[in-house]
Amino acid sequence: MKKSAVKMLVFLMMFTLVVTGCGEAKDSKASGGSDGKKKIVIGFSQTVMNHPFRIANVDTAKKAAADLGVELIVTDGQGDASKEIANIESLIARKVDAIIVSSLSGNAIYPAYKEADRAKIPLIIAASGVPEDDKIPYTTFVASDEVLMGQQAAKYIADKLGNKGNLVILNGVVESTNSQLRTKGFMPEIKKYPDIKIVAEQSGEWLRLPAMQVMTNILQANSNIDVVFAQNDEMALGAIEAIKKAGRMDKIKVVSMDSQKEALEKIKNTNELMMTVKNEWSFETAVKLAIDAANGKEIQKRVILDSPVIDKSNVDKYYDPKSTF
Repeated sequence: MKKSAVKMLVFLMMFTLVVTGCGEAKDSKASGGSDGKKKIVIGFSQTVMNHPFRIANVDTAKKAAADLGVELIVTDGQGDASKEIANIESLIARKVDAIIVSSLSGNAIYPAYKEADRAKIPLIIAASGVPEDDKIPYTTFVASDEVLMGQQAAKYIADKLGNKGNLVILNGVVESTNSQLRTKGFMPEIKKYPDIKIVAEQSGEWLRLPAMQVMTNILQANSNIDVVFAQNDEMALGAIEAIKKAGRMDKIKVVSMDSQKEALEKIKNTNELMMTVKNEWSFETAVKLAIDAANGKEIQKRVILDSPVIDKSNVDKYYDPKSTF
């Protein structure tokens, strides 16, 4: 009898362990919070990771994802359209719930947008060019209006010059949609002022060192420059270094775009940078839109973020010493 009782007790204990173990396995499969729902996974195809603006996009997206309890997978396109497409295809293969794309590759990347659409994965285009062709599918576009940014910069320059003067333009990578959009806004507006002469226009490749080198050459070739318009702050900061080395900072005004922290510090504490137009660099909104799309919510086709002009008159409103970018 005792042996039979012991066997029965052992059997009951083993049965209890098996049932409990099965229950634990079932719970662990449903990851993503106490409500037992599957955790949302968002893919983020970033065009490059060698620029402060793009790094800030990723950092703020990661923070937003962590705060909102979703998983974020980030890929780096290294400025190569074919790599961007491969990255998006990889995210599709991993069956993410939504994809954020920030690209400089223009229509070269559109085949990947079609692949995401065929896979029924919501596509959020952020801080990037939006397709003008209605046949190119995407869920929503979120960014500052870069055409408007260009217009604002041109009007500001014309006002500060009294509608007359010599202008240097430092463009970004000319093939990039961001540069094209800013140019589309800037050039028609500045041409309204025939007495503002463009004495030089070159690419600074969005980066500080190339812009400094380009500006050094422009300064040597032009003795009379009144203002430099750089399509982003990094190039403006490079141009300022070249102008300072040439001893001409008191003669030349500099205007730019993006509103990164170092640029705002220049505006706040020096006379080296007059103005920057804010280009929203935080990707918190993009992540929120991706979550809504993944949950099947209806969202706006275009979400346009503010792009205020920032100079000494209002820099304190926008400057944050703890800012990521």
